Amino acid sequence: MDFEQTEMFSRVEALARGHTDDDLRRGRASGLLVTVRRGYFIRADVYRTLDPHRRHSMLAEAIYAESSADTVFSHVSAAVLHGMETWDIPLDKVTFTIGRSYAGKRGRQRILHGTPVPEGDLTVKDGFPVTTPARTIVDLARSLPLEPAVCIGDYALRTGLTTQDELSHALGDARTRTGVAKARQAVSFMTASSASAGESRSRMQLDTLPLPPPLLGRTLYDEFGVALASVPFLYPDHGVVGIYEGQGLYGSEAVVTDLQDKRIRNHMQDLGWVVVHWNWEDLSSPRELTDRIARAFLLAANQHKPRGSFAAHPS
Repeated sequence: MDFEQTEMFSRVEALARGHTDDDLRRGRASGLLVTVRRGYFIRADVYRTLDPHRRHSMLAEAIYAESSADTVFSHVSAAVLHGMETWDIPLDKVTFTIGRSYAGKRGRQRILHGTPVPEGDLTVKDGFPVTTPARTIVDLARSLPLEPAVCIGDYALRTGLTTQDELSHALGDARTRTGVAKARQAVSFMTASSASAGESRSRMQLDTLPLPPPLLGRTLYDEFGVALASVPFLYPDHGVVGIYEGQGLYGSEAVVTDLQDKRIRNHMQDLGWVVVHWNWEDLSSPRELTDRIARAFLLAANQHKPRGSFAAHPS
């Protein structure tokens, strides 16, 4: 009862390879096989190595094999196929849109929307029909909470999957659809300048704190006009630099500051800037983040005005 396949396989494929239904039942009962969907299996040892995106893609492939020809991957499934980061977005259900008048359906593993998909909103990824990145982002922004919607939109803009103009056009096309007001709000927050989901979340939280809004994406120069550092958040009137520290997936992992980073930070402080930094965990405590920045304002108020200059990042 050895199953040599390292990819998902169907019952039909297993029978063609000489296995029986009893083999499949015993494989599932013993924990050797995982059922992806009725009639589709994968070895358990292989399944354990797959990340959530790959598991979602595999489930999507199995469901698509049983779907009608006019079914299009959309929403989170389109995002996964486009390779977008999906922070705080459930991946347990595959999402399709069928391009005709159709009442939406939600099942245990599948969500089906009935919305027109014009040719301009359709593309192909890995051989599957999917909504374009812009349509995908707007569809998600119509249905998701604000933070995860902005994070995935920032990712799509940062990586060049879509543009602000394309998002604006997609919003116009969605003007009569449910949730378009939410989508407009989310798109208005989206930018290509955030380096990670952590920076995206920081930007949104800073916008809600009882503090003056920071300037976003600035380059600091020393008194001789030499570029010193790119900083995501700057409070020039208060002499404070804000830095989100995170790396890895979503920018949620702790950063080990290297010698070069320490030198840059020391140089910023030598010029008179007060540097305040935070990480992924700090974003769960807005009050503490507010207090930390406010303390930096007080500290900077007792120092000389920072030397040098700053400018927006070149576009």
